[in-house]
Amino acid sequence: GTHWAWEIVTMLLKQRAEYSKEPMECSFLEAMPDFNFVHNLPFPRIFNMHIPIRWFPNQHIENGAKIVHVLRNPKDIAVSMYHHFKNVGMLGDVENFQIFLEKMFMNPKAQVMDGWFKFEKDFEKAKKNDKLGAIITVHYESLKKNPVQETKRLAEYLNVELSKEEITEISDKCSFKKLKLASQTVKDNSLVANVELFKKTEPFVHRKGEIGDWKNHFTVAMNENFDAIFKEEMKNSNIQVQFE
Repeated sequence: GTHWAWEIVTMLLKQRAEYSKEPMECSFLEAMPDFNFVHNLPFPRIFNMHIPIRWFPNQHIENGAKIVHVLRNPKDIAVSMYHHFKNVGMLGDVENFQIFLEKMFMNPKAQVMDGWFKFEKDFEKAKKNDKLGAIITVHYESLKKNPVQETKRLAEYLNVELSKEEITEISDKCSFKKLKLASQTVKDNSLVANVELFKKTEPFVHRKGEIGDWKNHFTVAMNENFDAIFKEEMKNSNIQVQFE
């Protein structure tokens, strides 16, 4: 979802439906060995990351910088993360999705980037305290179901004035199918070939990008256990997750 949003925001700020030659990984902050490259980037700088909001510099929001926060059904995130970890060889002795869900995704001692529950609740708190309107939340599912409407909402948030036709064209260029093709034919993937994290990976847009793929991976028991944990973890939260 962050990759998808990055492509849309990049086109919106360029004000044209044109793919960047540089792949998203060039702006993937937590994968970079150092930040020297940042100083050579032109403004506005568009970064992609999965880091918790508590790791953001205070000045980022205080100085009026923007944050596009992508919220997605955690069940689909678990499936996507499992396949990504499998792709890059990060599963270790985890043999299947069920073990991954129990040992990694739902295990507080093994969760990546604080785990989904803390990550999202911290963003919820930050947005509540955001007096400058720096944070916008985009639901992955809404972007999938109503791409033109959500792209227009992002344009308004970024103070970008485009015609309905231009918004529609950007939305179309950023459809999953076309992004997948662009990642294979337009992007210069050699630009990140020397970054350790990406040496074993396929292009980031390599799976389905569907809503509800979790139903093909969760058993009834796994789903019931997940729902029970979700209910307990989110009992004091107003976050509205789109499960369908």
